[in-house]
Formats: sequence, structure tokens, C-alpha cells
Amino acid sequence: MLPKCYTMPTLEQWCTSQPSGLSNTRYWCTPPPGWVKFNVDAAVRPNTVAGLGVVARDHAGRLLVAIGIQVEQWDVTKAEILAGLAFHGAIEEWMHSLDGIIIESDCRAAIQWLQAAFNQLNKLHIQTDGPDLSFLLDFKQVIFQHAPRELNRPADFCANMACFGNFSWKDCDSRDVPPSLLSLLEADNSRA
Repeated sequence: MLPKCYTMPTLEQWCTSQPSGLSNTRYWCTPPPGWVKFNVDAAVRPNTVAGLGVVARDHAGRLLVAIGIQVEQWDVTKAEILAGLAFHGAIEEWMHSLDGIIIESDCRAAIQWLQAAFNQLNKLHIQTDGPDLSFLLDFKQVIFQHAPRELNRPADFCANMACFGNFSWKDCDSRDVPPSLLSLLEADNSRA
């Protein structure tokens, strides 16, 4: 028996259940039932202010949480990696009982870095450099996935908003959620 960190998910991408020949890179894809997808992005300004955006949605495409965190960072790739870690602030206790989570970003380098760091952790290596990713071991399965920029628009919106200050919105029924973010989420859902 393999430990959970070595087990492979029953499906690599929920979108792979589409008929062959149908491109899954044209539309945002909902996670499978029992999973949550965290879309992450970063926006870096010339004055070294960076915004980290995270949007978490369930299998129906419903907004669970959207957060924005302002940080000081001038390096775009490092900011994207920080955004990939910022989803930790969006995790709620009930999410640990899910079948798995998907962390999706439009920065391939950040996704590769996070995957490599997590793989080292899974191989029981002692990681001395970089952030502690051990909190990911609380989940049954974790998938890191690259997505084209046009499929990450809600997270990009949150990253740009975060350049002006931190925020946290818990669901799409909240009056605090800007209508423009709701429009982006609705557009994704109508195409998913």
C-alpha cells in the first residue's frame, strides 16, 4: 500500500472526461465533485507593490472564497509563487475532508516550482529552503495545474484589486463582492 502522497488521483484533470478532440484549454473547467479548485494569480506594479489573488470554487463553479493580499515584491515569478502559496489563507477546516484540491495558475514556472517543492516533501526529503508546504499533506490529493491566462481572469482581477489593499470575500452572496468579479465568474460558469 502506498501512502496517500504517492497515490494518483482517479483523474488527472476533470476536463479529460470531455469527448476526445474537444479542447479543454478554451474554457475554465470546474473541479470534479468533492474537490475545490483554487485559481491563483499575481499582479506586480512598477513601485514593487504586488497583489496576490486567490479564487476558490466548487464543482458547480460557485465562489467559496476570494482573497487578495498586498505584498512588497518586484519579481513577477516570485510573486506568482507567493500567490500559489496564498491560497493557504483561503482554506477552511471543512476543506480537509474533500477528495482533493487543484491549485491552478497561469504561470507555468510557478506551478512547476510548487510541484517540485511538494514532490520533495512527498518523498520525505527534508526541505530547508523555501516555504513549508507540509499543510498540503492534510489533503487527500493535490494537483498543481497550469492554465492559459484567459482562463484565470477572476484570480487576475483579485490580484489587481489586492494592489490597493487586502480583502476577503466568503461567498458570492456577499454584498462586498464587486459586480465585475461576479460577471467574470458567471462568464466562466456559462462556458464550463
